[in-house]
Amino acid sequence: WYQRRVRGIWVLFVFGFTAFLTEYWYSGFYKCCFALLALYVTPKYTRLSGFYLRVNERDDLRILAISLCSLAMFAANLGLLASLESNVCPYATKLPSFPCSEIVYFSFALYVFEAVGFFGFFVLATLLWSNFKFQIGNYIEPVLVEIRDIKYIFAAAKSKNVKEQRSAGLDLANLAASSVDNKFALVAEGGLQVLIDLALSEDEGVRGYAIEAISELLTIKSIQNEFVEIGGVNTLMFALHSADTHIVRESLLAICQLCQDNEDVMVLVLGENGMDDLCHVINTCRMDCVRLVAGIFLDVSFSDNLRGELLKHRKYVPVFERMIRCSDTITQQLCLQTLEMIALTSPDAITAHTDFIAPLLSSISKASDIQVKTISAKLLLYFVDNAQTMSEVLNCSVDIREVLIKLVTTQDNIMQCVAAKILFLLVENDRELLYDDRIMDLVQTLRIKRGRSGSLDVGRQDTYHE
Repeated sequence: WYQRRVRGIWVLFVFGFTAFLTEYWYSGFYKCCFALLALYVTPKYTRLSGFYLRVNERDDLRILAISLCSLAMFAANLGLLASLESNVCPYATKLPSFPCSEIVYFSFALYVFEAVGFFGFFVLATLLWSNFKFQIGNYIEPVLVEIRDIKYIFAAAKSKNVKEQRSAGLDLANLAASSVDNKFALVAEGGLQVLIDLALSEDEGVRGYAIEAISELLTIKSIQNEFVEIGGVNTLMFALHSADTHIVRESLLAICQLCQDNEDVMVLVLGENGMDDLCHVINTCRMDCVRLVAGIFLDVSFSDNLRGELLKHRKYVPVFERMIRCSDTITQQLCLQTLEMIALTSPDAITAHTDFIAPLLSSISKASDIQVKTISAKLLLYFVDNAQTMSEVLNCSVDIREVLIKLVTTQDNIMQCVAAKILFLLVENDRELLYDDRIMDLVQTLRIKRGRSGSLDVGRQDTYHE
């Protein structure tokens, strides 16, 4: 239909050029201008999106303009017909020796045909302008979310037929996503238990729709409490082992919503094999899922009673190492902030795991984000300040001297202060480092950089003069 309308616009150019052959030949100029205007403001059309214009364009005003111009052209053609009737044709009626020429008949027929065409353009453009008043979704959404009665959906969900269960899961997901009232109506009819049963189905499609519906419902705080009471957290943790990444991601989103400022839910999430389930996601899933797990860990780290569970077993350390070494900056930040929260209240919980030293040194050296470098350097301080882990730092595969060069040469004041503290602790615990030329060069560089601002805080300055 859109292609036919575009061809109709090209007919306007035919009208314009043909008008030069009529009695009032000058009418061809403004008719060609109208054709150009119509071609410029014509909206595009697709089967899915309907009519649309380019971004940031006032579609309603543009269509209204072409509608008014069409009306003006219609009126102009009526004026031409009236002028033709009153100024030319009377001579033919009064003076038979002056009959109307072929040009007059041709002009009369063309003006009538054009008047009908311009009026059609006016009607069509007016309808389009009226249609463009609808905003996205407010006209078709009520039609799209029409679903069957809830009791019939529940009956299909309880059926043993996988096809009916999948259809019921889709209807429940649409119902949960449509409005807040539908969410409460679904829960009031016992929909949470139905969705939990569907989420335990053997079919991936059924589980996907059920988890998606649960994630939508849990955006309401009161629904979260009821979901937790009927044991829904275990269902979400079970879904983390799905082979479908979409199911895992929706489950993690639901868990994130439950864990926000709710320590009781955190206990359920970490209970039994909860940490193993979350670590499984980190080891097997995509980075967007790993980022969600890192956010859950950060929420848990704010709990005084549960913070220690994150590093309770040594088998969880490689998981944090992987997040520190990952390429996603947000995941690195969340992981390092979690470790920093643990270190602030229990430094021994961090220094007991020397496996963190190499990833921290590597992130300081290679990371591009200043926050990642700063938190990594602060965590490294705990290992440098511990006499038992100092040797591990010096003997690490990543040379700390190279890392200190990166810290010292940066323009960030906090990074320089951290580097100064690390240098002081290194020299204070191992005086032989005073004979290391690179260490002393770093000290001197820090003196120059920090001395310019009068804020040198490297430590005991007499130590460096020995």
